[in-house]
Amino acid sequence: MRGPVVTLLALCTVLLGGCSTADRMRREFVAMRYMQQAQRHLLELPRHTSRAERELDRALALMPQDEELRSRAAHLYVSARAWRKAVRLLEGQEDPSRADRIVLGQALMQAGERERGARICLEVIEEAHRLYEAGQIGRADYAGVLNNAGYVMADASARLDEAYRAVKRATKAFPLEASFVDSLGWALLRMGNHRDAAFYLERARRLSPSENPEILYHVGVAYARLSRYGDAEDALRRAAHLDPDFEAVKRELERLGRILPRPVLAGRNAPATDDLSAPAPPAGHP
Repeated sequence: MRGPVVTLLALCTVLLGGCSTADRMRREFVAMRYMQQAQRHLLELPRHTSRAERELDRALALMPQDEELRSRAAHLYVSARAWRKAVRLLEGQEDPSRADRIVLGQALMQAGERERGARICLEVIEEAHRLYEAGQIGRADYAGVLNNAGYVMADASARLDEAYRAVKRATKAFPLEASFVDSLGWALLRMGNHRDAAFYLERARRLSPSENPEILYHVGVAYARLSRYGDAEDALRRAAHLDPDFEAVKRELERLGRILPRPVLAGRNAPATDDLSAPAPPAGHP
């Protein structure tokens, strides 16, 4: 009887192992589907960031320890403006990439840890500069790091001088790259140079191959600071249509509504008021 018993036990072990493998594969498949759905919600227009965040939550619930999934989810959480969730996924990584470090810096700054996040971005910029000078990375990669790190600092109104220098250098290298030109304009606006900011932001809008809610938001804020209230409302409402969950756009539209009565807001280029002379508070997203 010992032979059949041993055989049965071995068969049970194989079957149980097979069930475990099948369950793991099923969870991986479903988690990847959630990730794909989240990415689609963030890439397609109109965007639905709240839906994307829910899909990411579901993916991580299925595979909470998968490092590759955690890194991808962190970047998507940032796109969905779920800053704290991104921080939790990125902190403590053993060997984070430059992209992961910039995203961590952005999430930290937007979550309230401005100086800590800015230091991370500045370290990445300095590292990229050394690698570029040594010929270890190309001009496109170098400019991309300068733009991304500089933009997220400018967006958080952190280390504005360093942020401006970074995005200006990136734009000088690639003057027709819409995202770089947008970063330069946004940095100038954060520094209070509204007229030059509007010039670059309008240029970024023209250079962009498709309508972009972030660029439209930036253009709308610049117009508002220049008392071009009708133009500002047009750009902001278009941004709100393309990204219904964009809280910074909603706040800026509410701000215009408080400053001017509706009949005036509906007109073009109303007279300036003191309330719009100062820069707006930091926005929620890049």
